[in-house]
Amino acid sequence: MIENEQQLKKILEIMNTEGILNDVILIGSWCLLFYKNIFENFEPLIRTTDLDFYVPDAKKIKEKNGLINTLRVENYDLISDTLTNKSTFISPDGFELEFITKLNRKKLDCVQLGKTRIYAESISYVDIFSGNYIDVCYDDISFKIASPSSYVLQKLLINEMRKEKSEKDILSIKYVLEYIRSSKKSHDELVALFVSLPKKMARQNTKYMF
Repeated sequence: MIENEQQLKKILEIMNTEGILNDVILIGSWCLLFYKNIFENFEPLIRTTDLDFYVPDAKKIKEKNGLINTLRVENYDLISDTLTNKSTFISPDGFELEFITKLNRKKLDCVQLGKTRIYAESISYVDIFSGNYIDVCYDDISFKIASPSSYVLQKLLINEMRKEKSEKDILSIKYVLEYIRSSKKSHDELVALFVSLPKKMARQNTKYMF
């Protein structure tokens, strides 16, 4: 088992019980764990303790018993940023859970999830996941993860915004790209998504794509 995979499983079980899991999409490096079921001989390269979920519709989130209280029982502390209200759940050994949502018209840094006391960070380019995800099953738990093509493109777009480029992200992008190119279906999906980008974004990222 990959390091921290047990923590991932625990979080998925809790969110499933709370009735939240169907309304979020797993994004970030933990998606690689499930790409091994898509690509032959794929070896997940996961070196992060961060678990991120994209929330397409923050208002839609409804919890049954209270995610904060349930996670507290599992020794997760809720840390709220004093400036933005962004919520971060942290386990005793440093495993972190955060929620992310798309930019909003009011340009708020964070958006409240339904009537919970949880706030998701509002950032650019994550709406790419709304129509580009795949359904997976993990120990009888069904949920959504970012498709390989949306994983690659979103990381490219975010990396392009940063003054200091993330070498870790670039290595991950190149690794996943190798497998995407080996699969006609995945390659066609990537091309279609790439073509749908605004021309300026597409030009910025061709050096990695081709």
